[in-house]
Amino acid sequence: MAALTKQKQFEILRLVLGMVEEQKSVSLSDCATAVEIDEETLRLVLDAVLYLNYHTSHKSLFVDESAAFLLDENDRILLTKDHWLRELEATAPDRDGALRLLIAGQTMQTLLSKPDPALDRAVAKLRDEVAVELRIPVDVPPALAIVRKAMIAYRSIKIHYRRDGSDSTTPRELLPFRVWSRWGNWYLSARDLTEKETKTFRLDRIIDAEIGEQEMDQIPWTEVPESFVLSDRTQIIRIAIAADAIDSLPSITGRDDQTDIGNGQVEIDVTVSGEQQINHLLISLPADAEVISPPEFAARRRALAVELLAELN
Repeated sequence: MAALTKQKQFEILRLVLGMVEEQKSVSLSDCATAVEIDEETLRLVLDAVLYLNYHTSHKSLFVDESAAFLLDENDRILLTKDHWLRELEATAPDRDGALRLLIAGQTMQTLLSKPDPALDRAVAKLRDEVAVELRIPVDVPPALAIVRKAMIAYRSIKIHYRRDGSDSTTPRELLPFRVWSRWGNWYLSARDLTEKETKTFRLDRIIDAEIGEQEMDQIPWTEVPESFVLSDRTQIIRIAIAADAIDSLPSITGRDDQTDIGNGQVEIDVTVSGEQQINHLLISLPADAEVISPPEFAARRRALAVELLAELN
């Protein structure tokens, strides 16, 4: 077996410890099967996080099983009651972080072959946190299955690729390194056999694909381009509002550049992401608040109020 990369070791740790978290006790052989390596190699990878359960004649050499994951004498990995992962304090994500997590969670819901109750609960909690309903179309391109098989087999893929804006296709043979999804599209980091640099390909532009003959010793680490970039989806809205009403603004908002304009009023920049968050903010503003800029949002606020009144009547 080729030497494990740091990325592969991390994935093994993540998967195995996740299995133990979920099942409380898993055999070493089952974990090895799940991550597709032999048991001895898995022991070496897990060495950094597991304490073996043993007693010695000297008290100072006793390994306290309550402080970590435990590999017992029956080669089962156990989850102890007070291990170090559970003792870490968890803090809620910031607004953009929660939105990124919601996007990732809804993407995974689309891809799963059957419902995952834990994922469904997490997505529902995140949806409440960001106060927005996202509709993310995630169409899985046919080439994805072949790409994944090639990566598992450490083999190349032969494809016909259609460039953006072109009706024709170009034959290529690629070494596939990594796939990811962003805003409903699937991408592949790969290197053409005739080139030296790794490039990004849209999987939906791969017209057909088959596993090639070129072998890879291992898949090199590749950086994923910045995912879930929100800068092109954010909007700064300047409003005038009573100072004591600022805390009533929706929790989805970011706030900056506050200026006192007298009579208990302030002007403040409020940042939101996406059309639904914009509408949520506008309809939530107190009646005596004023939208300063962009000017078209003042008109939108009035239109939303008319729609809401019509629904109530």
